[in-house]
Amino acid sequence: MKKKEVSMSELFFDLVFVFVLSTINQTIEHISEDLASLESLGKNFTMFLIFFAIWVYRTLLVNRFFEQKWYQYLFVFIDMFLVLLLSKATNADFQQTFKPFVTMSILIFLSIAIQYILNYKLNKQVVTLQLVKVYVSGLLLMIIVSLVSLALPAGINFWIYFIGIVIMAIFPVLFLKVSKENPLFFSHFSERLSLFMILLFGEGIVQIVNNVEIAHINVLDVVYFVLVVSLFMVYTLHYKKSLNYERDDATGFASAYLHLALIFTLDFIFLIMNKVLANHEISTVELYIYTLAFGIFLLAIYIDTQLHNSVIDQRALFITIILIATIIGLIITNIYLVTIVEIIGILLLCFIFYSGKSDDEIGIK
Repeated sequence: MKKKEVSMSELFFDLVFVFVLSTINQTIEHISEDLASLESLGKNFTMFLIFFAIWVYRTLLVNRFFEQKWYQYLFVFIDMFLVLLLSKATNADFQQTFKPFVTMSILIFLSIAIQYILNYKLNKQVVTLQLVKVYVSGLLLMIIVSLVSLALPAGINFWIYFIGIVIMAIFPVLFLKVSKENPLFFSHFSERLSLFMILLFGEGIVQIVNNVEIAHINVLDVVYFVLVVSLFMVYTLHYKKSLNYERDDATGFASAYLHLALIFTLDFIFLIMNKVLANHEISTVELYIYTLAFGIFLLAIYIDTQLHNSVIDQRALFITIILIATIIGLIITNIYLVTIVEIIGILLLCFIFYSGKSDDEIGIK
């Protein structure tokens, strides 16, 4: 399969989504003082899932169809504007902006569905009609569920909408055979995911800078900068070492769902980091979830590596380091020490990645 490069418009579009994530974070910080409460975690994940499902549906569309046509660029900027409007409708109290939020999401789903149909009509050689039917059906189903939720009373309406989003997110997987018959450009999809992660790491650096007082720089500012850099390093080594550009049968589903875990846990780590740097108290539950977020993040990287192109020669050691760092973090009650323990663990994993050899490097095809 030929290689497909990420376009500038796609990078521009991803910048909008990083802005959306920062908007979600600001919303979550106003839900509860405890970021680890069930309400905060639940609403945070819900908003993440909604925007991530939109991003994935649109990215898979671009992956298979985008050929820099004028009408494709037009839809890029239309969708970009709609996503920005959708982000403005996010609120700590879902019911307060429920109708404008759902209405705007309906317009986005409709736009993506139209693009699938239009692109297929103009270039039927790219994918089969069955694939288009799968994605359009998932989007139309979500539109119907959204319209039903608008007619329901407060409380029930949100749960119906949420169930619809979950179904939409997993709908293409129910027709896995169709996706395998229409494989995506795997290197392009992986690059989009990695660039999205890099933008998120950049957001983490911005959070540190926003809390720095130039006249009173403290050790914690340095520690958290090292943390962000170490997380960036382990993700980058995983991406550079494990990506198999020769895959021609990929659906992208496993990478997408694993990156949902990566983005959600990384963002939670940054939320806690920002709270600590702002000199706010951290609850015991927040500290536990903070530690578990590291473990989930690193395990997701491990699984993603194994699915792509294994480069980890010392798998048992890799898992052991993750478990030890997580257990120690759960025992320690000081968030500064927990952070240092996690940094040490992450740097050890970076060494394992760096010293490992991919299948291509050892001559295995």
